[in-house]
Amino acid sequence: MLLGILLLSGWVSCTTNARVEEKKMIDLMCDVMLLEAGNQIKYNYASLPDSLWQEHYNFVCEKHKVPYEDFKAELLRLKADPQAFTALMEKVITQMQVAELNARKGQK
Repeated sequence: MLLGILLLSGWVSCTTNARVEEKKMIDLMCDVMLLEAGNQIKYNYASLPDSLWQEHYNFVCEKHKVPYEDFKAELLRLKADPQAFTALMEKVITQMQVAELNARKGQK
């Protein structure tokens, strides 16, 4: 699904400088992961139109006050640097695990 946004967005020139600060990108990607998982469940793993994905990604970007174009460019930069993408996603997963543990503590 993340790659879908890259295909949808077209090619943007890649730069070595991050367009989105790492902490903000981690927060944004946590919400993107939840969005994508929710859409898979809501739409029973059906193929969704690009326009719907675009609308949803725009919503997440607006929530985090990150221009969609910057988010898209950052994904393209990370696509060109798999090690940086892996490192970022490890932090995203860790943040999501911590959030889940905190939520479970609150339920007890």
